[in-house]
Formats: sequence, structure tokens, C-alpha cells
Amino acid sequence: MLNMKMGKHCSIQTCWIVLCLLSTLSTTFAHSEDIHDVSNNQERTHENSKQCPSSANKGYGEDVYEMLWQENLNLAEKTLKLPFLQHMQSGNLQADNYTTFMIQDIYYLAKVTDMLKEMSKKVQTPLDLKDFMQGTSKSYEIFKTEMLKTFNLKGVSEIKVVPAIEGYLKTYESVMAKDKPIMFAVSLLPCSRLWVCLAKKLNISPENAYWTWKKNNMDGQPEKDFKALLNKYLKTKDDIKRAKEIFKEQMWNEYNFFKESLQTEHHSCW
Repeated sequence: MLNMKMGKHCSIQTCWIVLCLLSTLSTTFAHSEDIHDVSNNQERTHENSKQCPSSANKGYGEDVYEMLWQENLNLAEKTLKLPFLQHMQSGNLQADNYTTFMIQDIYYLAKVTDMLKEMSKKVQTPLDLKDFMQGTSKSYEIFKTEMLKTFNLKGVSEIKVVPAIEGYLKTYESVMAKDKPIMFAVSLLPCSRLWVCLAKKLNISPENAYWTWKKNNMDGQPEKDFKALLNKYLKTKDDIKRAKEIFKEQMWNEYNFFKESLQTEHHSCW
């Protein structure tokens, strides 16, 4: 098991994991769109637009799902310019930076999985929202098990969480405790939609070590799980206003996570 409190130097086991990661680089991220795809796979389109992808026309009318995204495109573009992603695009992101990012992502995954378990028990009606919570909870649980096994971890209690992830999780916890259940679905959407955008926008070739990350995330279709649900239940001005607040806060949490993952040119493992 990795020791997350070992100080500034990589242990032999950690460096071995880094080498293993390089052979299967970026195939497993807790934020990966695959984790949210609780419906059957459908034909997916491949595109690399100059803007982060959007399914909407110039006007989105009553499409609250699209409204949330359109109003945060500037933040998506801001995230894209962060050093972590730019070094990924260049192919020179250091393995220890990537591993640190992954470890934090596993912590995020484990904690959100716990919250989804609680939500899947709590939400009994309406049926479609219940199905969403239960389906997403199962997907997260399966993925969490795979990730812990990959990193030879029995759990996440020894991981020293960084402030960005701590703040991210506090937002989830607050939404779960104080808001309507549909708002928890809103809180999950930014990471799912943003990662598709980032994967499409990053100019990563098949020769780049991070090509697999791009390939695995660029064809995600979060609208299959979120769009109809959000548009159905976010009808009132108050609900839409609150959904906008939550969505933007989670977009900032994503930004902070990427920003904190590479702030200097040289990073130790932890």
C-alpha cells in the first residue's frame, strides 16, 4: 500500500507504480466520462472544434442543461490554459505530477462514491431520479474498486488530501445536506462535461503519452444521462438560479484542482 505521508521523496513502490502508469497512461481517471455513462453506449461523433464543444444552437431556450454549460464556457477555456493540461498537451508532464493527480482523483472518487451511496438510498421518488442516483452509484463503486486495485490501495484513509479536492468535496457535501436531490445531479455534471471539452480541445497526437487520456474522454456524451433529467426538473426561477450557482462553483473546483496539480516546474511526488 502506498504511504501518502512519506514526505518529499518517492518510495520504490511509488516509482514502480509510476512506471506501470506510463504503460497504460491516462486510461483511468475518476473524472472520466465513462464513469457517468450509465446508459447503453451509442454511436459517438469525433470532433475538435475551436471552442469547447456544445450541442446547442445560438439560443438554448428552455434547455437548462445547455444554459449551464454555455454560461461557463469562459471558465472551461481558462482551465484549458493551465500548466498541467498544457504540459499534458506537450507530452512533457512529469510522471510524478501525473501520479499525484491520480492519487488525489482516487480520493475524490472514493468520497463521492460514499455520497452517491447515501443519495441512492435517500432518493426514492421520482423514479427517473432514483434510477439516475442508483445507476451512477453503481458505476462509481465499480470504478473505485478498479482504481484501488490498480494502485494497490486498501482505502483512502492514508491519502493526504490537497485543499482543492477538500474544497470540491465540501461543495458536494453542502449540496447533499441542504439542497433538493436534483441539485446533486447538477453538482456531478461539471466534471463530466468539462473533461469531454478538455479532451476535444487538447491537441494531443497518437504519439503523445497522453493520447489514451484524450481518446478515452473525447467521445463522452454526458447529455445521455443528464440533459433530460435536468430539463425536466429545473423549471422554476429559484431552481435554475440555484443550479447555476452550483454548476459554477463546481467548475471553479475543477479549475482549482487542475491549477493545484501543477503550479511550478518541479514537483516532488507528495
